Amino acid sequence: MTQTHRNFGGLATAVILALLACTLAVQATAETAGSLSKKELKTLSATPAGNERLATYYRDKAQHLRDKAQEFSAEADHLATQPAMMESKQGISCNCTAHYRYFSKLYAQEAKDAEMLAAHHEQLAEGYKSGSENQ
Repeated sequence: MTQTHRNFGGLATAVILALLACTLAVQATAETAGSLSKKELKTLSATPAGNERLATYYRDKAQHLRDKAQEFSAEADHLATQPAMMESKQGISCNCTAHYRYFSKLYAQEAKDAEMLAAHHEQLAEGYKSGSENQ
């Protein structure tokens, strides 16, 4: 009976350690991929260094969105080669390819918007720097 109790204790320790590791990994991901609040945006946009940081943030966001658009596009291409596996009540197969293409275009457009914001913040940072040099 004590042998079974010891094995359970080791298993419980392993589960606790695994949960702790997962929690730390989720927190690290949330910190790196987080979005900025309105207050943070306002604070960062007031300085040249903040605008450079915002430009970097939006460039990273644009890259992430481009990657996501590419994934959805690849999935749409893959699904287009597959036979229809499901039929609806009307006899029409699933419209999954159109779904993936729609989101691929949406993410590509959002990536363009993020690139425009990055360029805008780079221009603001340059404007702040040139304005401070002239004074």
